[in-house]
Amino acid sequence: MSEPLSPESGPGKELSLFQLLRKHGIYPTKSLGQVFLAEEKVIDWIVDTLSPQETDVVVEIGAGPGLITKALAERAGQVIALEIDHKFLPLHQDLFAPLAKPPLVLYEDAKKADWQTQLEETSGRRLVFGNLPYYLTTELILDAISKLPDMSLALFMVEQEVGERLFAKPGDKKYGTLSIVSQLFGQWKQLRTVSRGSFFPKPNATSSLLTLTPQGDKRELAADLAFQRFIIGLMQYRRKTMANALKMSGAMSSDNSQALIDFLDGEGLQLEVRAEQLTPDQLARLFCQLGVCQPHGNPVE
Repeated sequence: MSEPLSPESGPGKELSLFQLLRKHGIYPTKSLGQVFLAEEKVIDWIVDTLSPQETDVVVEIGAGPGLITKALAERAGQVIALEIDHKFLPLHQDLFAPLAKPPLVLYEDAKKADWQTQLEETSGRRLVFGNLPYYLTTELILDAISKLPDMSLALFMVEQEVGERLFAKPGDKKYGTLSIVSQLFGQWKQLRTVSRGSFFPKPNATSSLLTLTPQGDKRELAADLAFQRFIIGLMQYRRKTMANALKMSGAMSSDNSQALIDFLDGEGLQLEVRAEQLTPDQLARLFCQLGVCQPHGNPVE
């Protein structure tokens, strides 16, 4: 494949990513993990996969230069884009000016931004897209799940190694908080890989595009911050026995120690079982058995 960022490789009538960045004097910030998708065919594929309709709202995590944002805004009813880096503001104003329905860009940390307020008066499906930096993947996916439990579909671009964590099973080395919470929330499907040459600058690893489709009766529980904190704390001591892991994480005291014994008996598990050996469903039942959630998997308000 030819270098996607050469001036000659722009899409003709519109400026290429290279030309837009050069026009506004923008360079990727390494500390923010910025790599920009430059392959037009992949951008079109992303938009077609999400397939936003005129009544849908798309939340984009990490707009970057905004080429994907623009393509989504041309088809969706509304796009709410989150971008922590203010340097893109002039470029966005230039790029989005011709749009009939320009996206709403919040120049804030995605984990702190109150973008849910913007959704209150909207209808239609809620769709999520994010080209996620490696070092923030877990936090941003968990944040999207907790803030938008009624989403219809999420599409994430992540490094291949992260994809392995998303599909990890109990006992696997990569099994952890991200695996547990996201698998409880819905079903992952890996759709395709994206080569390093499709990005600027060229990353160190191949990327994967995966969808997360919410399903099951425990999605609200997975979105509950108390449950997510419970799993984060527990998995810090994943190789300890359940009793020790719960005590060390602060999730169990003498007041509810009997609940663990009842849980293990009910599941047919030995006292020596470790946290990393339990399935997402078992951990959800344990969370509720300890008296933290309401019946049927509904989180406590």
